Formats: sequence, structure tokens, C-alpha cells
Amino acid sequence: MSKRIVAACAILLALTITFGGCGKPKEQAANTKGKRTIVFVFKLVGIPYSNACQKGADQAAKELGVNVEFLGPAKGGDVAGQVRMIENQISRGVDAIVISPNDPNSVKPVIEKAARRGIKVFTWDSDAPDTKRIFYVAAADDVGIGEDIMDRLAKDVGGKGKIGIMSGSQGALNLNQHVDGVLKALKKYPNIELAKPILNNNDQPQLAQSGMAGLLQRYPDLAGIACVSSPGPPGAARAAIAAGKAGKVKIWGLSLPSENRQYLKDGTVNGLILWDPAKLTFLTAKLVNDYLDGRKPADGMEVKGIGKLKVSKDGIIIMPGVVITKENVDQFDF
Repeated sequence: MSKRIVAACAILLALTITFGGCGKPKEQAANTKGKRTIVFVFKLVGIPYSNACQKGADQAAKELGVNVEFLGPAKGGDVAGQVRMIENQISRGVDAIVISPNDPNSVKPVIEKAARRGIKVFTWDSDAPDTKRIFYVAAADDVGIGEDIMDRLAKDVGGKGKIGIMSGSQGALNLNQHVDGVLKALKKYPNIELAKPILNNNDQPQLAQSGMAGLLQRYPDLAGIACVSSPGPPGAARAAIAAGKAGKVKIWGLSLPSENRQYLKDGTVNGLILWDPAKLTFLTAKLVNDYLDGRKPADGMEVKGIGKLKVSKDGIIIMPGVVITKENVDQFDF
């Protein structure tokens, strides 16, 4: 072999070691425009709530000058699909991953894997507390909002009768905590009976409606229902209307005003407790971006257009929420 060929091979080998032996090229693939990349991985896409979240992600990309992407499985409760999406972002070498877990235990290994790779991981909307996530951004105390829903429902049913509970994805920690709050508050009302089973609609509107229809058939004297995921109140409303029980069965829950505007105005849905999902996602992106720049969130900090934040020592950040009724529903455009 000639000296020229040997020299060329040596140069090629050196280039391979220099550029092929570290993880940086993957990060470059994730940041093709030289921008920081923050990826949100939600429970699912295609429902009004996740559409509102994506709107906030898009706003953050525009205002913060970074790449903000929004992903999620197409089917509710798809734990394995969500984990695969997170794995893909780790392989890309993105700067940060923000997760709303379908199941907090399922994401623990991938969060640890991301941390080992130097990728910062956060949660929003739903938490995975026993993991290496850095902080969790919520719009309410997850147990407290369930208590508030139950208290308002109890008032509207006159403190007596049978009430149902409807949740979304069965493994989602935030939804399970909402249900815990409803059950906790229910103990204060000895004349209110739980109409079992607790329904799970997997965040699918049609399952919310069919589940409520089945509950009404099983309990013709149902007084009300507490719904703790966004498709619940409108699904329950459609079932109540179909059964000729609109206004007779009281409906309180966590849902978007845009999904319930007419139902609130005609009295089929009594009220909602929620937050603006777009603002929640925008706020999360801003806090994550600040953290990557070395600025940590602080208790009492004021964020323009959102309000004052509560920041706990265990890494939970809470933004202000709102109560939505027929009197104020037209004030909200989400």
C-alpha cells in the first residue's frame, strides 16, 4: 500500500472518530436551524383540549424564538405509543422533553434514559412524581380541583341523591388525583350516594356519551355527575339530552368552555372548573426555556397574561384557574 493511501486512510479514521463518536450530531439533527428544541408529548392528539395545548406550544415557538413541537398518540390511553414517541425524541437528542403521562410508571425508565443522555425532562398537565423530571407545571391542585367540583355538584343536587363520577384515561395520575378529590369531598355529604362504577372514557367523546347513557339506564334517578376530564361534561350533556333528562341531571366538571358553551347556556351543564390549556402550555414552554437558560421558577413570580405562580419545594408549579358558568362563559375563547 502506498504512503499516500495510508495517509488518506489515517485522515479518514481521524474524521470518523472526531465527528462520529459523540452524541452531538444527533442534537444537530434535532436543531436543523440552530435553534433549541423543546418537545411536548401529550396523552393523545386530536381532541379539543390537546388542540388548545398545541396552540400554546405554537405561540411559545413564535414568542420565544425556539423550536417547540407537540406530539401525542392518536388513541387515548396508548401508553406504549407515548413511550415510543419519547424514545424517538431521546434518539434525536432534543434539548428538553415535556410529558403529560398516560401512566406515570410507564415513563419512568425513559425519563431516566433521557436524563442519562443529558436531556432535561419536565411534566405538565399530568405528573410523574417519582421520576427524574425536573418540575411539574399544573393549573390546579390535582386533588383540590376534584374537591371543588364535588362541592359545587353537591350544592346543585341539594346535598342528596345518587351521583356518578367520570374520568378519562385510567392510568393518568392527574385524573386519578381528581377522582380522589371528588371521593374525599363526597365524605362530607352523607345523603349523597356514589353511583358505581366510576366511568373511564379514555378521553374519547363517544365513550363519554355512551358511558353516561349506560349510567342513566342503570340509575334512572341519577341526580348528577362529576366529570374530571375534558370530554366528560359535553359527553354527559349529549347523553342527558338524548335521555330527556337535560337540566334534571346536574353536570359539573373539568372541560373547555368552547366544548360546553351551548350546554352551559341552556342549563344542561351547570358549571366547569378549568384553566386555559393554551396558556398552561405556553407557560410551561417559557419556564422550561428559562430553566435551560439557567433561570429557575420562584414562588410568587408574576407572569404577564397568566398571573402569580405558586412554586412548591417538591417542584410543583401551579398557575391560576377559573370557574366557568353560563354567566361568564362568553368571556373565554378557548
